[in-house]
Amino acid sequence: MSISAASQAISQSARLFQQGLVTETIATCQTALKDDPLSCALHNNLLFAMAHSPQVSPEELFAAHRHFGEVFESTLRPQWPAHSNGRDPERVLRVGFLSADFNAHAVTSFILPLLFNLKKSPRLSLYAYYNNSLQDHGTAYLKDCLPHWNQVETLSDEALAQKIQDDGIDILIDLSGHTAGNRLLALARKPAPIQASWIGYPGTTGLRAVDYYITDAHFTPPAMDSQFTEALARVPAALPFLPASDAPQVNPLPALENGYFTFGSFNRTGKINQQVVALWSRLMLAVPGSRILLAGIQSEASLQRLRDWFVAAGITPERLLFQGHLDVVQYLALHGKVDMCLDTFPYAGGTTTLHALWMGVPQLTLAGQTVAGRGSAAFLHQMKLDAFVASDADEFIQKGVYIANNLQFLAALRGSMRELMKQSPLNQYPLLAAGLEGALRTMWQRWCTGLPAAAFEIEYC
Repeated sequence: MSISAASQAISQSARLFQQGLVTETIATCQTALKDDPLSCALHNNLLFAMAHSPQVSPEELFAAHRHFGEVFESTLRPQWPAHSNGRDPERVLRVGFLSADFNAHAVTSFILPLLFNLKKSPRLSLYAYYNNSLQDHGTAYLKDCLPHWNQVETLSDEALAQKIQDDGIDILIDLSGHTAGNRLLALARKPAPIQASWIGYPGTTGLRAVDYYITDAHFTPPAMDSQFTEALARVPAALPFLPASDAPQVNPLPALENGYFTFGSFNRTGKINQQVVALWSRLMLAVPGSRILLAGIQSEASLQRLRDWFVAAGITPERLLFQGHLDVVQYLALHGKVDMCLDTFPYAGGTTTLHALWMGVPQLTLAGQTVAGRGSAAFLHQMKLDAFVASDADEFIQKGVYIANNLQFLAALRGSMRELMKQSPLNQYPLLAAGLEGALRTMWQRWCTGLPAAAFEIEYC
């Protein structure tokens, strides 16, 4: 495949995915990869789309990630450097963070509160490797926490790997996975003796060069260890959350005034497949008069496709409310019109779930069998809101109907949600920073004694 043809396939698959056409995205990538099997971008687009498809099993998804690793890493393994980092288990550690999202991005809202605490540790020296030229207020906050700042967007994979090695990084943490702007081909060269993946991508990298995946027991129960090439390093909470400082105040439950119940979804269109709409429609039919607000609709074609799916499932158009893209404050304020959010599957909510909870709106979720399918469930378990986590479709309906018919319960929960979040592990930043630092030290001590990476868990302090 020519360079222009490969670029066209990459762009086409990205456009299809943005429109919510996941099956078509997968087919486009698979066809193009037959002619250009070494296109990293096509592999990335394929893997991310596969994580959104209800037709792809966890085993198939893992196998595809393993294939990526074999394609791009197998020729590099014989060239991995013999790391000369001093094997003192208690010395100051040089920890590098690699990302294309060190800006006003969801990743920043997760890592910033931990970095603010980690930068105070006398046992850590923090480095940033930023693969993006974009500079904004999020970048400025991160620069204050990561004193050794490096712009690497112009470096080749080989040059970036050499830079990391020359800096003497002990533990390199990748925050992109298979998302846009990743530098997995630099990690595949094993520039640091210990490498880990965290936050940016809900799943394995597929690379043997990456030793650990940082997670928690709610995101990845023990049965999911087999879905990773990495060993799982479980911390008290894998994703802390920093709420928006300009978030509006929580309003009273709208159903009390409206006289009808409003479900909502703020997830990306690509997460909403026809099976999701069918399940949501079953719940709406079981709650007479209910409506659903779907926000973040990116095109008229996406809107029409969703409307057709709902109508086919028995929901008349007047029960459907659509909203396009909004700025952050408007988006948060829109939660004031929603009584309860409904989650997507197999790729569940993440940042959107946390924003909804902060705005007093719980999310009913169907816990999945992959990391991508367990985001909402993990957050709800951390907040002791297990009543909103279903294990199958029938339980999703049963719980949804029960909750929708208990408005006083929802109203009281809405008013107390922010306090619940503040008291949950999600907002215990010093505790979580200590847990992460403990995990990094455990990884390092194993390497110092010549032990291979192995799964472990850091308990609450």
